[in-house]
Amino acid sequence: MTRYILPIIAAALCVGQLVSSTVTKAAEPAKVLVVNTQDASVSLVNLKTMKEEKRYPVGSRPYGIAVTQEGSTVAVGVEDEEGVKFFSLPDFKLKGKVPIGKMFNDHLVLTPDGKRMLLANFYSDDVVIIDPVAMKEVGRIEGCSAPHVVKYGPLKKNAYVTCKKITGIAIIDPADGQLVKFHQLNVNPRSLTFAPDESKVYFGSFWVNGFFQMETETGKVTQLFSFDPPADNAGDQEVTYHGVEAVMPNVVLAANEGRSYVDAVDVKTGKLLDRLTSVNKPCCVERIPGADAQPVRVLVSNIGDGTLQLVEVEADGKMKDVGRATVGKAPKRVAFVPDTTH
Repeated sequence: MTRYILPIIAAALCVGQLVSSTVTKAAEPAKVLVVNTQDASVSLVNLKTMKEEKRYPVGSRPYGIAVTQEGSTVAVGVEDEEGVKFFSLPDFKLKGKVPIGKMFNDHLVLTPDGKRMLLANFYSDDVVIIDPVAMKEVGRIEGCSAPHVVKYGPLKKNAYVTCKKITGIAIIDPADGQLVKFHQLNVNPRSLTFAPDESKVYFGSFWVNGFFQMETETGKVTQLFSFDPPADNAGDQEVTYHGVEAVMPNVVLAANEGRSYVDAVDVKTGKLLDRLTSVNKPCCVERIPGADAQPVRVLVSNIGDGTLQLVEVEADGKMKDVGRATVGKAPKRVAFVPDTTH
């Protein structure tokens, strides 16, 4: 009997190793695209070398960006052309364009199933649903007031939208094409990140030297995480915390664009764990997809010096600057390119 069992076990182990290896490699992108909002281009950056490999012209005032799951197409919101343009990868040739109308810092995200893209369109008060294969608009979700950021929570069912006219956060169900809830706020939310179970959402705002915690069910703001700025840069200013990104269940990174540092905060204890000052007007913070092993790696878009910075975050929240790529002027949104070599 043993002679039958052992080959089965060996085969199962091989399959398990193959699946594990494939999943891990597929989850770790080798390259990233970053939108250079003030020089009409998109940069391709190698995440291993942290070098810019190519810079592609896309049109004036690009902002939102998303890559399809199989990595064959990238969509870029080109706002002075009032549309989303599609380019083939890796040759970056124009494939088509979806007309949107007037645009302003409209975020773009791929749905978890990869079948649609969502565009938060500031001027129409809609979240536009786009078919990336057909390259056409297929629907709109109404009820968002001047939407800006659109981002899925960790549970990958609902998307969350920051709203700028009637200030607040909208929760939408893209599969049903419906607005689920709208939580009106007294502040103007900037960027979004979440607790692992989506019970809480975190966001920064203008003029406030801190970032907020809100209950997603009730819309109640329950905490402001605020920490003393440097003594030589403590004056009131409009632009403070911008990008926020949860990197561990209890740790959120918050980029203070105006004062040029990134804070690591334990949102359970309210303690400031570390402050990284080697950044230069950091705007966006984006965790690199991959295994949950420490250290966690994130990318910081520095609009002050036109660089994309790689930062490692240890389990205790300590941050380490491990490299940066010089890209175009005012880099902001990024989209990871799947490694199709595996």
